[in-house]
Amino acid sequence: MYRNQSITCFKRSYSNFQFTIGSFFLVYWKIYLVIKLLCISLFFSCNKSSTNISSKDSVKIDTVIFESKGEVIDLGEEGEFLVSSDMSEDASTYYIFNLEKRLLYMLDLKTKKLLSKLEMPSEGPNGIGDWLIDFQMMNDSSFIVQGDNVFYLFDKTGKRMDKTRVDHLFYFYPELTRKFSNIGFLYKDEQFHFTTGEVGTIESEIISYNPKNDSLVLREIPSIDLIKNWSMISTVKSFTFYSTPAFVINDYPNGFIVVNRGLPDMTAYLNNGDIVNTKPNSSKFFDDLVPVEEIFRAQNETAEKEFKKELEKQMNFLRPVVDEQKQMLYRFGYRLASDGNSYDNYLFEYDLNLTLTQETQLEGVKIKPKKMFLRDSTFYLAVSFDDEPGFLIFRNPFGK
Repeated sequence: MYRNQSITCFKRSYSNFQFTIGSFFLVYWKIYLVIKLLCISLFFSCNKSSTNISSKDSVKIDTVIFESKGEVIDLGEEGEFLVSSDMSEDASTYYIFNLEKRLLYMLDLKTKKLLSKLEMPSEGPNGIGDWLIDFQMMNDSSFIVQGDNVFYLFDKTGKRMDKTRVDHLFYFYPELTRKFSNIGFLYKDEQFHFTTGEVGTIESEIISYNPKNDSLVLREIPSIDLIKNWSMISTVKSFTFYSTPAFVINDYPNGFIVVNRGLPDMTAYLNNGDIVNTKPNSSKFFDDLVPVEEIFRAQNETAEKEFKKELEKQMNFLRPVVDEQKQMLYRFGYRLASDGNSYDNYLFEYDLNLTLTQETQLEGVKIKPKKMFLRDSTFYLAVSFDDEPGFLIFRNPFGK
């Protein structure tokens, strides 16, 4: 179900276990991890589809597991902080930001070793507070951290270079009353693009904020109704909790694109004002969602866990990546396999009109990835393997 899209413009005048491993055991452990990961991700094959062209060639998957020199790299629960990780444009450096402990890990992809760890204070001249929700590398020397309605710009030494507050937007504009900035921002062309959230509802809009002239553009999300399928209301004693996966903003040629991990629908907003939506679904791996009438209510912890497991059985999507040279967009999907433990993984290719052109199941990959990067026609799947950060690396299976 789609709503009529509208664009509104405004302008104002004015607990973690840590341990140290001995050098011998550390080497043995790394060898064990490599062998174990290779066993579950040797090769995958791609078969022809009656609707979409698929690769016929097997693709070799390389494995990278980083060494931390005896120091534990805290990835959070189930590797949650890999979702907000980033990679340098030349694929030489990998950045992992622990949003809870304010730690920035920098790792070298060539040596597979930890380069440095930057500890950032919550207070003081370089303080970033206690509430952080996202992270974006700007270039090899600076990055942005998203806090509670605020964005901080830092250099790689941890010196705060700028601070942009957006909380005033939620006070001065009636359309944004009771809302807050959500996870999944993009800074591009001197603007902050992010979505909003509202406690107790599935409502969400896109805000594009220009701090130089203190102006914003407010856009609706056309597939918002479908998020009911992925939302849950939990009741614990006298407390009620709402859970809804956030819409996130990704880079896109001459604009940006908004996606949600639970929805196959994508919408791109171009700088010239055009809006591009995903075309009618032709996938053999996932179906269009039909919105439910009411949000699921979990009356106890067991019902909550069962609902979350059911969502794992549906197609979940990572944030997409774009090959600028080929002018194609790639999206990675995964879902819980029939054995209830491993995962089935898929790669989808779209043209920039958001028409699905090719798709394939990665038969040999049975683990749950957290994020995907694309550099020089090479895909990097960020994974947490026994709490160790690593990558599954493979070339584009669809060829030219």
